[in-house]
Amino acid sequence: NQWSLAKHFKLHLHPDDLKAKHDLKLDALPLGVNLKQIYSDFLKYLLKHTQAYFEDRVLDGKKIWEKYSPKMEVVIAHPNGWYCREQTFLRSAAVTAGLASEDTASSRIRFVTEAEASVHFCIHYANMKNVLKTGTSFGVCDAGGSTVDTVMYSVLETSPLKIKEQRDSACVQAGAVFVDFEMEKYLETTLKSAALDPEDVEFYTKTGVKDFESYAKRAFRSKTTEYAVLVADSRFSKPAIKTRRGRMAVPGAIIQKCFDTCVNEIKQSVDQQMAGLTIPHLLLVGGFGDNRYVRDEFKKHYEQKGTKIILSDESSSKAVADGAVIWGAGCSVVSRAPRYSFGVITSKKYLPYRDDPVGRKPYITLAGETQVDGGWSEIVHKGEAIDVGAVYRQKYFYLYNKPSPTASAFEVPLQGYSGTDKPDWSEHPSGKALDGFREVCTISGTLNNAYGAMELLTNPSGSIYWKLEFSVCIRFSGTELESFLEWNENGVVRTGEASIILPQEASVD
Repeated sequence: NQWSLAKHFKLHLHPDDLKAKHDLKLDALPLGVNLKQIYSDFLKYLLKHTQAYFEDRVLDGKKIWEKYSPKMEVVIAHPNGWYCREQTFLRSAAVTAGLASEDTASSRIRFVTEAEASVHFCIHYANMKNVLKTGTSFGVCDAGGSTVDTVMYSVLETSPLKIKEQRDSACVQAGAVFVDFEMEKYLETTLKSAALDPEDVEFYTKTGVKDFESYAKRAFRSKTTEYAVLVADSRFSKPAIKTRRGRMAVPGAIIQKCFDTCVNEIKQSVDQQMAGLTIPHLLLVGGFGDNRYVRDEFKKHYEQKGTKIILSDESSSKAVADGAVIWGAGCSVVSRAPRYSFGVITSKKYLPYRDDPVGRKPYITLAGETQVDGGWSEIVHKGEAIDVGAVYRQKYFYLYNKPSPTASAFEVPLQGYSGTDKPDWSEHPSGKALDGFREVCTISGTLNNAYGAMELLTNPSGSIYWKLEFSVCIRFSGTELESFLEWNENGVVRTGEASIILPQEASVD
């Protein structure tokens, strides 16, 4: 058998902070296969069968596909906790899979969070239209296989529908797969207590987890009931661990504990999102949200507080897929709260009393000014809702000894900050990034006429230098961050191409 199972490959793409929080010990990817190949093969498989289905079942499907597929837009739904790094990775995998070319990928491959896709589905098909009134608020909890995303919206208009995010969304790693992980720990500990061969313990544990996920996990209702979990064939019996004919009797209280490890973390995250807001309706979606125990716990916890739980009429997979298409055709979100603050590293005027004690090294610029590096200049702030499509800009400048006589490029690294405060500094005096800061992309621009874009100046000592003024611009389009440069060249405002370039150190293998 030449097949190898790439188990939980989605978890391998999770941001490092999510993986570190749960100390995940993921199964290694198949030998010689990297994560990008798995994703690109998966997307290629989906495209191949979508095309075959379309051509077989739509009148003149083959002609229609040939005519329109070169301009086809693809919307990929992903967890709230995924951002620039993960979107860049997915877009690259989509190009490799043939969903778009490198030249068209930025416009034809788009992204939406799974929670927002579910919102658009339920607004159009479920019973939410009747409860959405101008000025009201509602929440969405998308409890999926690995992550659970929560976001709060307010309704600005109902016809056409316009909604805005109340605050930056939350993402916790407490999805359905972590219930399986908890059960795996229990089965392994129980089987080891029976003094079995280590290889048998490993095999029986894997068998038990697979059976638990398929049956007992879905059937669980009460902690007072025992549930049978198949761990071995019918020849295996161990009364000491309540196992007869290959089936272990697992107390309902143990299964509840496995669930509550995740459910309690989810409720805590939702509570934090709802704090200080009046949320009359909370939409519960996602594969984990389909589980009866999870639904009952949500109703018990929130409906006594005046928040009604709304469930989707369709399967969660259909809600996300259809909702992504609805979102792509006409997004209703007109204001969005970024999950990071964004800005750039700048220099600051040297102040001996402030900079000398911490070891910041001063230097003289071409303009003759004494500066220190590592300052923080914020353009947009985390959690503060901004209008989708609006441009937020800050002015900066570069100094040169002499401009290039030919067309030349200049670049600006854009930084993200995960904290909620507004710090003065982004770098340690040693040059190392402070906690919470990381480079998210590099923005570039090309000067066709450097002399026409720069100003010739003289510093106090009589030396001449050139100054290039430009603006770093940030715009949110859909769920993606777009950044570009803007400058004046011979009296004409020039704009660099909007781009997101993944830093090398943040790349995914």
